[in-house]
Amino acid sequence: ERSVLRTDEEYVGAREQIESRWTEIRTCIREVGPLPRYIFDKEVFDNRREEVKKALESITKIDMERYVEIFFGGKQWIEDGTTHKIIRLVWSSIDGFKSCRNYPASVVIARELIIRVARYFAGASFLLKMLRMPGVDGAAVLEKIGVCAFMYRSVVDELVGKMKHLPRTGGAARRSVLARVNAADRYAQDHRIVGFGSGTLQQGAKLDRNSLRPRVLYIPDIPNFPVVDGFYFVEAPPEDGGVAGGGGAGGVRWRNWTFVGVQVTKAGKHDTDCGAVASFMRRMEQCIVDWEQLKGQISWEIIYVQGRDSIAINRRQACKMLATDDRQSDKRVLTDEGRRREERAQLLREHQSALAFWETVEQYQVKLDSELLTIISRAAEIGERVLVERAGIAVKVRRKAGGKQKCSRASLPA
Repeated sequence: ERSVLRTDEEYVGAREQIESRWTEIRTCIREVGPLPRYIFDKEVFDNRREEVKKALESITKIDMERYVEIFFGGKQWIEDGTTHKIIRLVWSSIDGFKSCRNYPASVVIARELIIRVARYFAGASFLLKMLRMPGVDGAAVLEKIGVCAFMYRSVVDELVGKMKHLPRTGGAARRSVLARVNAADRYAQDHRIVGFGSGTLQQGAKLDRNSLRPRVLYIPDIPNFPVVDGFYFVEAPPEDGGVAGGGGAGGVRWRNWTFVGVQVTKAGKHDTDCGAVASFMRRMEQCIVDWEQLKGQISWEIIYVQGRDSIAINRRQACKMLATDDRQSDKRVLTDEGRRREERAQLLREHQSALAFWETVEQYQVKLDSELLTIISRAAEIGERVLVERAGIAVKVRRKAGGKQKCSRASLPA
């Protein structure tokens, strides 16, 4: 529709209608994927969405293990009519090298798969299965959803001993908050999927000062979340004995909190830019009610967790300032010069704020070497045994009570 309107005047006259229609199409794409036969007809789209919903709801543990083998073990994906609604095969060519990879069919589907994988992964039994599956690379598993490893006390204890600070130029090394607190307070003891509202699905409930808690691993429900893969808060006074933020009666509960963000990467560097950081800040404001108050009152850390074969990150990761003049290549989208200037000015303010924020973040690096992978596997094995023992005890208790012999899922042990 845009290409048919040859002049700016024609576009301005129909802009509102076109943008409304395009918003609907983008929403459909986020739900079922970029398939023309499903996104232009409402009845066809609704039917496809129901099919996708049923396919997701019917995923079993066996299916999940199959997806693990496909995503992490390099197993060939054979189309048998059971997964095409939720997984798509994508061909790519980089420097003449062609390959195919499996991806969720849409953003919403990816969101649902992340929730399911995170739930399974947080369970010790499933983690152990994943790490022991023939042909599955443990490092690749942790690369994808390694943020959940921060739910194991023994793993975090070992990570702390191997973490390296990435100081500012000319700056002194600083200990991570994880190295300053008691062992029981440095790992996440629970997890929660944070809803950011994809497609037409209802956005998850916002977190406020009453529901936001330390030692809870918050995992975004959308893929490619900017800056971090997950995060949790650790409660500890600042190392210099002062107050982390500006204080104030409303933020007393937060003043000794430190945000610990986890970014799992195999790259030898993970520089970011102001656009990504600004996007991160918008996302956080979207899910945390008191974000503006919170961000100025707590300390900030990010940990880059690298695979064992990665080139170690050895310098502080930069946040690059982007040019704001070329954000929109199609100048017909904004025909009013005053509006363009206003948007560029707003974008510049956002980027400057993001750059200033990034300077407050302490950065650390750690590699998932063979020793750490062994510890993770051992922690999962111990956790599986504890879960089985707890389940057995629960069954005995119910038998004595005359209740049904049904085991509830136990919480993840340390």
